[in-house]
Formats: sequence, C-alpha cells, structure tokens
Amino acid sequence: MEPFTLHDGDLTLEVPTLADVDRVTEVCQDPEVQRWTTVPSPYRREHAVGFIGGFVADGWERGDNLTWALRHGGRLVGMVGTSRADGSGEIGYWLAPEARGLGLMDRAVGLVLDAAFGRLGMERVEWRADVGNWPSWRVVWRHGFRREGQVRGMGVHGERRVDQWVGTLLREDPREPAHPWDGPVAGVVPADPRDPEALVHQFHEHFGVPVAADAPSVDRDRVHLRMALVAEEMAELVTAVYGAAAGREVETAFTRAVAADDGARDTVATADALADLVYVLYGMAQECAVPLPDVLAEVHRANLSKLGEDGRPLLREDGKVLKAPGYRAPDVAGVLARRAARPAVEETMAP
Repeated sequence: MEPFTLHDGDLTLEVPTLADVDRVTEVCQDPEVQRWTTVPSPYRREHAVGFIGGFVADGWERGDNLTWALRHGGRLVGMVGTSRADGSGEIGYWLAPEARGLGLMDRAVGLVLDAAFGRLGMERVEWRADVGNWPSWRVVWRHGFRREGQVRGMGVHGERRVDQWVGTLLREDPREPAHPWDGPVAGVVPADPRDPEALVHQFHEHFGVPVAADAPSVDRDRVHLRMALVAEEMAELVTAVYGAAAGREVETAFTRAVAADDGARDTVATADALADLVYVLYGMAQECAVPLPDVLAEVHRANLSKLGEDGRPLLREDGKVLKAPGYRAPDVAGVLARRAARPAVEETMAP
C-alpha cells in the first residue's frame, strides 16, 4: 500500500523513517512502554532499526500492518498502528512520557479510526491490552469501544503469558462512550468511596480477579480459595479478640472442615450465609463504635498498592493477591483515632 499521512492541526501521523531510530530507542526505555507493550527489554538501537526498517516498511508494502509516527510540533512523541485483514483490524499505540495527559493519543486514534472505517474499508477494529492498563482503555473508551471481556493468557511478555482485555468498535457504532467510565476515578477510588461493593469491584478489575456475570453458583474452581480467605480473616478476628491460641483453633477447625468436604454446593444457602455475615459484621462494628466504612476505604487504598515492581499483581499459587514490596499498609489506627477525636453527641428523645 502507498503510505499516506494523517493530520489534525499541530498533530501529524506519518510513516516513521530510519531518521527516527534514535528517538524511538530513547522513548522505548520508558518503564511504562516496556510494561504495557511487547517491545524488547532491554531495548537497544538495533531493535528500533529492525522495527522501522523491517516491521513498519514490510507492513506498508504488504498493506496488512500500517504504522504511523505521531508527531506533535514536528517531534516524534508516539506510535500508533493498525493491522488490516478481511475487513477487520487491531489498533495499538504508545506515547512518550512528556506527551501524556495532553489528549494527543485520543486525537491520533480518532484519525486512525477515520481512516480504518473510511479509505481502508474496515468493518471492525479490535483493541487488546493487559489487564489493568486503564490509560490505554480510556483512549478507546472515549471513541465508543466496548470492552467485551477478559481472556486468560492471551498476551505474551517474553516467556510469560498474561491475561488481557479485549474491546471492539464496529463501523456503525457511535464514536462516543458506549457506557459510563468503568475504571478508577482520580486513580484511587470509585465515585462512591463508601460503597463496599464498588470498592471490591474496583479491586477485582484492578488486579484481574474474576467478576462472574453468569447465573449464581458456588460450584466454581475458585470457591476453595474464597472459603480459605474467609477462614483466614475469621482466624485474624478471633486472634484479635481472644488471642493467638484461639486463632490457631479456628485455623485447625477449618483444615478439618476442608478434609470433610462432601461436595455439597448449596448456592441459596451460601447467598443467605454471605448476607448474614455482612449483617453481623456491620452490627459488631456499630456495637464497638468502629467506623467500618472509613476503615474499609483505608484498607482499599492500601490494597490498590499491592502491585509488583513490574506493575503487575503478585499472585500466590492459589491465586490470592499478595503484598508487593511497594505495598503501603492501611493506617487503621489513624482512622480509629480520628473517630475517637470527634466530640460526643448526646441524643435526646422527645417525650
């Protein structure tokens, strides 16, 4: 295919040349580019030469992989491209650190989508990203992409497979958000920071923990992990109230309970028990003057810091999210101290 250029004011998309090798090498040292894309790590100059002189040039010659350098004010600040086959394609992009937050990639993706559904004759464009790559999702979300789901092991980084999100946009879809923003708000908490379900849902999205959308059922592979987590927290509660020896008794009892598993999976009874647990936990918090919503928000803040140095969750063998080196423990004592410092309020009852 004959290469072509796209323009939007001071933004230009044009085919990169070997004159861009040093700049591409420079940008691809960025940890975020290496974290979320498949560029080699460590990234060397010969990789940029092979990318521009091989992948880019060959893709345009065949017409099946079209890549543009994103230039702002004449300076290369990113890369965006799309594959092309049988009326469908996959879009991908990266942006230099100093160009982020300016809306440049949003504009660049808009130009590529215009070309995809226009002169390139596509009917469908797909987007993929590693689970947790919210900045990438925000770009295509603005253009009307729908996140269809999460596929285990779809992506490959070196010798490691990673779970990925998949989103799609069809030619006839409106080029505006198809639904309200479903990712982190202000990078910290959901819109309602006191809604326990919203906090937990954000944690699941943030770390790629499953959120089932099918019929209710406890007959699932991860139910054993979930039961173990409930028992673990119960043991911690018993230890906090009655002491370490009492906590070990709970751990021992749970081990015996697992050994006695007869395969019964009563979903209705489980739902009832989960509701009762939530009810009595909030009841205990109220009787003990523990501001549970405030404590939960603080624990949630800490939980979102459970990312490894590579920006990905550390998982125990059974799938539990572990604390990474950069984990910041919750300041529960501080939350309780603020509650204790509030002036007492006397309640009076009218006769």
